[in-house]
Amino acid sequence: MKQAYRTRFGIETSYRQMNQCRIRTTSKRFEVRFLYVAIGFLLRNLWIWLHHAVLSKPRRGGGELHLERLRLRTILLWLFEAAIEMYSLVDTTLSERLLPDAVTS
Repeated sequence: MKQAYRTRFGIETSYRQMNQCRIRTTSKRFEVRFLYVAIGFLLRNLWIWLHHAVLSKPRRGGGELHLERLRLRTILLWLFEAAIEMYSLVDTTLSERLLPDAVTS
């Protein structure tokens, strides 16, 4: 029973983390939605690989993981910032009106 719960918990965690990585869309096209899910799983697997291959402490019987060294959300924020920089995306909205702070009396 305990092992079955651990297996199920691992599966549920994988899907939760994949959904954190998945691109949100309103598209009804299966191909687009499937691509976004695949990208989510690839990003999660990259995060897992980084922990096992780079960030874990080697020891007998397997590496010691330190998940606090690099959180999944941190990688996602780095990728978001890189996309903004690469594609010159502007994170502001232009307005014709002045904000109350900007009005000088």
